[in-house]
Amino acid sequence: MAAQAPGFLDKTSVFKGCPAGHTFFHVDPHGLATMCKVGRENPIDLMTEGLDGLLRLPGIADAQMLRTGGCGGCQLSGTCRVCRPLAKAYQEAKAPLNTYCQHGREEAQ
Repeated sequence: MAAQAPGFLDKTSVFKGCPAGHTFFHVDPHGLATMCKVGRENPIDLMTEGLDGLLRLPGIADAQMLRTGGCGGCQLSGTCRVCRPLAKAYQEAKAPLNTYCQHGREEAQ
């Protein structure tokens, strides 16, 4: 994707959280609700739990926004430009750090 080309990676705003799981959510064709299309941990089965299961979604979403993996000890996380579930997907795929870590500061490069 052109949007993932190195020349475009540092031009986005600093990631300050996401309303996923709080103001919107994703439901797949099987009735599994997750915070978004990327963050799919701990899906809520709407077919068995019904809409009341959605009350748990904000807590699930907040837990997925924690910095883990390669980002857990990062000293520059205050200038991070990547959503946490997306960074985690890259980490689990063992992608090179420069494909998902864009701090936007010269010393981070």
